Amino acid sequence: MTKEQFKEALVEKIGGTSFGDEIIEELTVDFDPQKYAQNAKDKLDDRTGAILGWAHKYYENGEYAKAAAEYEKACVVMKALEAIK
Repeated sequence: MTKEQFKEALVEKIGGTSFGDEIIEELTVDFDPQKYAQNAKDKLDDRTGAILGWAHKYYENGEYAKAAAEYEKACVVMKALEAIK
């Protein structure tokens, strides 16, 4: 897969929002045609862990709107994972 094809697949799944576009930029900036899928998966797994950690913290503190926003971000990351497969 080329960088352009990879970016196109991501844009189709998660493009159009500032957070989605941020993820696309992060995943395509150092594109390696041999390792793009594993590199992207590793980055997204790290991001998912951080996002869910913050979501749980916000939820436990009763900050439900912030928690919901973090869970929405987690959904975007999971959609990006689907684009990689």
